[in-house]
Amino acid sequence: MKTWFIAFGIMLLHSLLLTAQPAIHLTLDSCQQLAITNQSVSRQTELYRQMHRLQVESINNQHLPSLSMNGQASWQSEVTELPIHLPNLDIPTMDKDSYKINVEVNQLIWDGGAIKRQKEVESVLLLLNLGAVEVEQHTIRSRVNEVYFNILLANETEKLLKIAMEEIGARLARVRAGIENGAVLPANGAVLDAELIKTEQSLAELVHNRAAAIYQLGELIGLDLGTDLILSEPVYDDLPVINTRLRPEYKLFNLQQQQLSLKQKWSKIDLMPRFSAFGLAGYGKPGLNMLSTEFNTYTMVGARLSWALWDWNQHQKQRDIFRLQSQIIETQKETYEQNLRILLSNIKQEVLKLETLIAADHRIVSLRKSVAESAAAQLDQGLITSSDYLTEQNAHTRAQLNLQLHRIQLQLARVNYLTTMGFVK
Repeated sequence: MKTWFIAFGIMLLHSLLLTAQPAIHLTLDSCQQLAITNQSVSRQTELYRQMHRLQVESINNQHLPSLSMNGQASWQSEVTELPIHLPNLDIPTMDKDSYKINVEVNQLIWDGGAIKRQKEVESVLLLLNLGAVEVEQHTIRSRVNEVYFNILLANETEKLLKIAMEEIGARLARVRAGIENGAVLPANGAVLDAELIKTEQSLAELVHNRAAAIYQLGELIGLDLGTDLILSEPVYDDLPVINTRLRPEYKLFNLQQQQLSLKQKWSKIDLMPRFSAFGLAGYGKPGLNMLSTEFNTYTMVGARLSWALWDWNQHQKQRDIFRLQSQIIETQKETYEQNLRILLSNIKQEVLKLETLIAADHRIVSLRKSVAESAAAQLDQGLITSSDYLTEQNAHTRAQLNLQLHRIQLQLARVNYLTTMGFVK
């Protein structure tokens, strides 16, 4: 019977190993790329490009001839008459009702550059839309950074809590042995038991928070992530100098000014003449012979000229409006750059502060470790109580947690510096 259980256990273990899913290894860069690909905002890029192609095709169609059909039936109270009467000459009288239907073809010959202007404006509009997508993608990167480092911090905290539990458990075993021998008071064991339960409680809370963060990261990047997720800790040692012109918002400001510059440049086109050719074929009463009272077919070809000779200086006012709008954008860009420089400077100071704290943390951890080891030896000898020991052990654990917290915060600050500046690998 025992042999059967052993064989069954081996088969079950083998089955679990075969069906176990391999752990997923991810880096911060890969998570950012996956998040950008997974988010619906990324699909907007291709949609904007398709929309631009259709818009350009529609503009180009203005070069093609247009075909239209027109129809009209009317009655009028008076018609043109000749106020003369000649003997032996019957002058026909026009009918008061008229009917006509025709097909007209129009072909643009020259539009003063209006079509070219529309295509240039559409090209800048495409770049503006794509720039807006980049701004949204930048927001996604920032969200990924926050969740990613929350998981890293949870991982390090979990390791330290487990080490603390092992240490407390080992001390508890020794204290219980001392209690059984009558060398240690039972209250010392109760204190360690309570601390062990408290640490287990903190670990359980941490595990749930970590699982929530992993789920959030999975939603962002479009993957089903498990608790066996392995994240590589990014390392950025050297930070570039402050550059405010890498952000997508800065490109948007420039594109907006470029769009206004084009509108200002082409505003005078509205005053340019336009030439077109036309031809029509129709059927009606009367035809081209206004004195005829019969239905007839008719044709006509010709050319048209359209020219706005005076617009009460409207185009100049429009140019002034575009110029003022460009100046407003310039002031917005300057304000944005100033605020960004301040923000980057603050983040850089945060990096320097954390580097200083970490240097101190290493010394504190070393000192706290020595004190905790001494307290453990004194507890084993019955020289101090469990409460005294836990005070020193918890101080050592807090020092380790502070070190790991500051280390993760340092890497997050460095990543935030690069992301805020618009630096993308």
